[in-house]
Amino acid sequence: MNDAIRAGLICAVLLGAGPARAAERPVPQPQREAMLPCPRLGPGFVRVPGSATCVRVSGRAVAGVDIGTQHSGPVTAGQLSIDTRSESDLGPVRAFVRMGHGRP
Repeated sequence: MNDAIRAGLICAVLLGAGPARAAERPVPQPQREAMLPCPRLGPGFVRVPGSATCVRVSGRAVAGVDIGTQHSGPVTAGQLSIDTRSESDLGPVRAFVRMGHGRP
């Protein structure tokens, strides 16, 4: 018996002799709570499920070509804004972050 057949038989025995497994049933996932709008703060704000915090995520992307006498090349720019608002014992709390790249 050559080595390739012997190795194949050993692999077949080892793979077939593993423990028997019960058929795996899919575990039901809990339903996620829908994000409700926060109309008093303005358009685009949604309430974070399970809290009184409202969040708005917005942004933009620009792409084009700059053609000039000196040089030409692609122009890209992007911006991402995250606005978070909540109420505290001392009054309203707001966190605002804006990140940008390039020139529009």
